[in-house]
Order: sequence, then C-alpha cells, then structure tokens
Amino acid sequence: MKLSLIKLVAKHLRKKADDLDAGNSELSESEAMDIMGVLCHRSMSSAQACAYLNTSPSNFRKLIRTKQMPKGRKVVGYKELRWYEDELAECAKKIKK
Repeated sequence: MKLSLIKLVAKHLRKKADDLDAGNSELSESEAMDIMGVLCHRSMSSAQACAYLNTSPSNFRKLIRTKQMPKGRKVVGYKELRWYEDELAECAKKIKK
C-alpha cells in the first residue's frame, strides 16, 4: 500500500508541475509559498539542529526547556527525535529580535 500511495502522490505532483509549466495554474503567491513550505519541511537530528543554529547541544536543550525552540518529534524511520528546519528558523528569528 505504501508504494501505491507514493506512486499516487508522484502522479499528482507531476500533473501539477506540468500545469504550472504550461501556465495553467490559479495559485496565488501565498498559496504557492504554503506549498513550498510543506515540500521543503526538512527534518534534522539534534546534532544537525545545533549545527544549523550554530549553538552547543547544552544551549539547544536549554532553548527547548525554556520553550524558545520546539520539542523534537518522533518521525517514522528515525530512532531519535527530529526537528524541522523551517520551524527552527522561525524560532531563531524570534530569539534574535
């Protein structure tokens, strides 16, 4: 079933991409940005998140405890918790203000 679902998603993405290439899309810019956000929702390990944020593991854990950074999530296919790049970037912007 998983493979057939993947094929179905790929088929619909190809059709939407063909429509975009042909200029047959009524997507607004904000709708297009929302779609890009979903497609680019890249997960990373705590070590990768620390490197991305240029911070130490202990400081990263402190930011999570103080709710300045999101808690990691369990993601199928990974043993450890994962963090999402777009969410970390948004939190980092708020911290720097």
